[in-house]
Amino acid sequence: MNPMDELRAARPAYYDAQVDETTRAGELAHAMAQPRRTQSRKAWRPVWGLGLAGAAAATAVAVTVSVAGGGGVGVGAGGGSTGVTALGSPGAAATPEVARLSAKQLLLVAAESSRKTPVAEGAYWHRESTSGVAQQVGTKVKYVVNTLGRAQFWIASTPDRPSYWVSQNLGTKPAKGQEDAWRQDGSPTNWKIQVGTKRMSVTVDAGSGKPSRDRIDVNGKVFDLAGHNASMAELRALPTTAEGLKRYLLKGYQGHGTEANTPMDADAWLFQVTAGLLEDMPVKPATRAAAYKVLAGIDGVRNLGQVTDALGRTATGVGRTETWPTGRFERQLLIDPDTGALLTDQYVAVEPRGEYSWAKPGTPINWTATIKASWTDETPDS
Repeated sequence: MNPMDELRAARPAYYDAQVDETTRAGELAHAMAQPRRTQSRKAWRPVWGLGLAGAAAATAVAVTVSVAGGGGVGVGAGGGSTGVTALGSPGAAATPEVARLSAKQLLLVAAESSRKTPVAEGAYWHRESTSGVAQQVGTKVKYVVNTLGRAQFWIASTPDRPSYWVSQNLGTKPAKGQEDAWRQDGSPTNWKIQVGTKRMSVTVDAGSGKPSRDRIDVNGKVFDLAGHNASMAELRALPTTAEGLKRYLLKGYQGHGTEANTPMDADAWLFQVTAGLLEDMPVKPATRAAAYKVLAGIDGVRNLGQVTDALGRTATGVGRTETWPTGRFERQLLIDPDTGALLTDQYVAVEPRGEYSWAKPGTPINWTATIKASWTDETPDS
């Protein structure tokens, strides 16, 4: 059995239940934020198409990445705050120029910027990201905390070399503006929270964990592309036109999400897997441009205008609302207009209910922010 298939087969049975993608993303992020037992055998970590499998975090990071020479997608992070702006809300007002554009026009601008990105090569595709998951807690009063973490992977350009995954739990902290309620609750340093479907609970605490490194051995098929395991060679061979790429991606559509059996219409599915491609995968500039054009052709995508992402970076955003058993949520993609890099991918509450009923409209439920993504000849040991 392929190790990736073995991993899926070994996961708890409830992962195959009728669960929405916002819940699934939260479950994955929470599970991966917890300390892992030392394994004697070789470990692997798939690069999930959701882009949210890296543990959780939206921390202040000071990183600058240069496109020149690095061959990356131009992602950088300045000294942002640990709070997450409710994107598309007051405080992230759009400039008149951006506000006048349609979502399709914004995505076509991103496509053109992506097409101009220099072609680069290296021994490894390296991506570093921070992610976060929001959850309501509290004994005396209710308030919101964010479980945070950082993840990096080094994906070998050829299958004869190993790939690596490094993750770190950065702890759980009161969300921005929730500090007073936290103090009223006695300033706890750990919380028992219900994860996703409420079929399990975990205890999270404020302390950070040590980085954990895994070696990935999956015969070179590391990427989860449109529901199947793809190698670096397959990514290089992807179509470079919007029509061709759309046809290729839709071959994997089976009426439900890639990581859950929840029914999903074709447009929602195409938006999901195309976003995953843009977030995680080292495709050719022309393929990246084609992916943005695929998004531009999907109905229901709106312009969020000029916004601020989880790391305080200015971006232009688009979003598409999806309806799940836990309510309506908007999948938001925040893009660097100059390079076409996807800076942040997040789910935001629109009309939440059930376990998310506490979330005010505009509240990010979970998010992943890319710090850097580029080709390199270095490894975690360099």
